[in-house]
Amino acid sequence: MESLRNLRDHDSRQRRLMLAGMAAFGILECVFAGTLRHQEKDRMAVLVFFGIFYTVVFLAGMEFYRLQEDRFYEKAGNYKKIAQWYFISCVAAVLLNFLPEYARPVLLFSLGMRVITNSFFGMMAGVFHVTVLSLCGQENIYILLCDIFLLIGGCLAVTFFEKNENQRWGIIFLFFYTFVSIFLFSFVQTGQLNGNVLIYGVCNGIFSSIGAAALYQKLCIHLDVSRKQALERILKEDFGLVQAVWNFSHADYAHAKKVAELSAGCAILVGADPNVAAAGGFYYRLGRMEGEPYVENGVALARSNHLPREIVAILQEYNGEQKLPSTVESAIVHIVDSVVAKFEILDKTTLSSSWNQDILVYQTLNDNSATGLYDESGFSMNMFLKIRDYLVKEAKLF
Repeated sequence: MESLRNLRDHDSRQRRLMLAGMAAFGILECVFAGTLRHQEKDRMAVLVFFGIFYTVVFLAGMEFYRLQEDRFYEKAGNYKKIAQWYFISCVAAVLLNFLPEYARPVLLFSLGMRVITNSFFGMMAGVFHVTVLSLCGQENIYILLCDIFLLIGGCLAVTFFEKNENQRWGIIFLFFYTFVSIFLFSFVQTGQLNGNVLIYGVCNGIFSSIGAAALYQKLCIHLDVSRKQALERILKEDFGLVQAVWNFSHADYAHAKKVAELSAGCAILVGADPNVAAAGGFYYRLGRMEGEPYVENGVALARSNHLPREIVAILQEYNGEQKLPSTVESAIVHIVDSVVAKFEILDKTTLSSSWNQDILVYQTLNDNSATGLYDESGFSMNMFLKIRDYLVKEAKLF
């Protein structure tokens, strides 16, 4: 267990370093923004105090979410991505001081943080940036309200962009949302139509809508690559939890490797995620390291070592004891684990003929399916037949 403690210590140090970095970014944004706008000393003091106050609330909130171990804990467990975007947004917020009010594409702040974390932190970070801009500018309440309204649009846009078929409508929505928001708030502010503001609204709408779509795609690609790397990392021989499984039991380690390999092959066959299936298969019996109750102990170990959310979900559905498999990957892992377990019980002599092996695979899969274990997983009969044929004809179960 020494390797697990070292891993947790490393994660804790990395998290504290990222927190310190984000705190510095937020305070420096206030300092640089105030300096660029030639603020008086008392105003600079207020800006710095605001930066410190916001930073404490924002980072404390992130830690609270992580400790609550909800859906956000995995993202909060790896602060590197959050810190990277936060740094970029702080720099961008300072540079936006050079643009006129109503011409600033502030909704990108909330959209970016929303993709990386969630809507709450997306809005919270965005409100900080636009408040700094307001304090350094004309301090007009209508401009601040317009910016906050645009931040809401940035969070809403993610809902459109999550489905490829809706992305075009998302761009159209953002353009009109941005233009109409600027038009309305500028009219309420001055009581008249301003030609320059209308031009700002059109330009801002075009840049914000197209920029939001491009930013969303770029961040998603980056997160997908990082997610794949994270899934591959937790299966490497030098990963602390892998070493812990080996030290606990060589037999359990061999079983885990076999289930991981076959689960990945089955996932590729039916169009599921092979990386999730492999990692879920390897850690499926993780709870055995701590003893009963297996499900709770496996989930606790997975979370304390920051395994991805998909893997934690598979462990929560271990053997369908508390929850039925809810994804195709979870169903695959259960199928493969049950088949491999039966082959380990029976020796090669008992299963000397391929006929006996085929019968065992058929019987195991049919028994599992008959109980309704996979009814909530989206597992189709076509997938079931493909996996059964794969385990019978191609898989090396010994």
